[in-house]
Amino acid sequence: MAENKELAREERPHRFGRFIAYAAVFCLVVYAIFNIISQQAQIAELKKQRQDLSEQITAQEQRNDEYTRLLRAGDEAEYMERIAIEQLGYAYPGERRFYIVEKNDDSKK
Repeated sequence: MAENKELAREERPHRFGRFIAYAAVFCLVVYAIFNIISQQAQIAELKKQRQDLSEQITAQEQRNDEYTRLLRAGDEAEYMERIAIEQLGYAYPGERRFYIVEKNDDSKK
């Protein structure tokens, strides 16, 4: 009986040590998984940013090509007139601009 008590006392520190080791390994695994998931999310976000920047670069290159073509063609006045009318809403003196406005008629429903 005395031997059983001594064996039980000797097993307690080993059990506690094993528990600490398992808990440490478990915490390490959880931390590693959390790190991997957060890095994957960061990678996905950076890929989206890269795609957006790539689209912006393509659009800017198209604008640059348009400007280069206009400068080589020599029709700057026509280009400036088109931009003034279409984007800035300018008109010649005495010119009237008419805009089609669709009316929502709820009474026909």
